Amino acid sequence: MIKGKYLIIYYVILSLVFFSGRMYIMNTYNMSEGPVPQVAFQRLFEWVNIFSYFYIVPLMIAGLVGVIRFFRRKGLSLLLSSILGILYLLFAATAGYVLVFVFILLFYGFAP
Repeated sequence: MIKGKYLIIYYVILSLVFFSGRMYIMNTYNMSEGPVPQVAFQRLFEWVNIFSYFYIVPLMIAGLVGVIRFFRRKGLSLLLSSILGILYLLFAATAGYVLVFVFILLFYGFAP
């Protein structure tokens, strides 16, 4: 339960940093009105892209820890828990790959 609190605190602090940096970039380059220089779009994309990994990777790690704890409680054999762990990693990698694009589309949008 304590680890869950740390994860929530991590995401709250990360969100504050992310949104303040995004607002700074939007205000610095005056992106709400046109014309917007190409550098502004590059900076915003880099910011969103970096933070997409800061959001997604810890979530995948927390999921892996949860899956491992679940396997320990169920008392599964080492072979079965290894196979299920590998299947989780494949699922998490695929979901993480898709979530990066979803995150970029949500907070960056379509390129000009």
